[in-house]
Amino acid sequence: MHEGSDWGGLMSASLSRYEIFLKVAELGNITLAAESLNYTQSGVSHAVAAVEREASCLLFHRSKTGVTLTDSGTRLIPLMQQLVSRQHALDQAMDALSSRVAGTLRLGSFTSFTATHIPGIIKKFTSIYPDVNEELVNAAYRDIEKHILDGRLDCGFMTGAESTALTFIPLMSDEMLAISAPGHPLAGKSHLALAELSDYELISQFKGSDHDVKQIFKRAGIRPQTKYILDDDISVMGMVAQSDAIALIPEMMLRTAGFDLISRPLEPRQYRTVGLAAPPLSETAYLVRTFAEFCKSYF
Repeated sequence: MHEGSDWGGLMSASLSRYEIFLKVAELGNITLAAESLNYTQSGVSHAVAAVEREASCLLFHRSKTGVTLTDSGTRLIPLMQQLVSRQHALDQAMDALSSRVAGTLRLGSFTSFTATHIPGIIKKFTSIYPDVNEELVNAAYRDIEKHILDGRLDCGFMTGAESTALTFIPLMSDEMLAISAPGHPLAGKSHLALAELSDYELISQFKGSDHDVKQIFKRAGIRPQTKYILDDDISVMGMVAQSDAIALIPEMMLRTAGFDLISRPLEPRQYRTVGLAAPPLSETAYLVRTFAEFCKSYF
């Protein structure tokens, strides 16, 4: 465990304390940040204090429950993020000079993919490249895309990138299925025609997590009877299992479900394409390019 008590001297050490500062700002708690970074609590406190000494002002409000950014701290966050991102890029570029795959890969993913594929991907990748560490952020598609664009993530798994500034590498197809409780009329069908979707009340997700479902309705020109809008796939499946509504869920997510549900394919069948989003590969670090090639072969 890192103590992190020496915060002077080298530029890399200076950047390290900014990275710690950003983690504290993200989690709003010094203890949680210490656990996340595998640092001691005192080491993290020293890092935060060192940044505040540099700024000659308080950057966090302290309370018994955690910390929140002051106005001054908020203004510094984007600049710190840029600085840390550039340091990561520099470290990776230096490794690339010797064709060494090493460093920290900051990776984004979404719930169903994280549950079913991320453990195997990380295990295999680190067995080939043991000098690589991964930082994983589980988030909605739009947040993953935003974090890649602002430099907080190197790349991320998504079902398509809206920004033309990102490259999207298709990796696999995942079927979208209609689900219901066992006693629902859907249980007596072999499939559900797209035109029938508007006949049933629907449980969906909040904006940002509902991209795949919205695309199905949009392409079919259907206006759904949305009954509830919930946080995530697990909440959606739990509600469907105890209601008379249906939902559209990726097959990948159903593998992790512990609910009593029936599932039926749509007609015509509907799929989402899961892939890796990243800045243009010609402009990315050697580590990111290596990971992208690994993912192509993995799937």
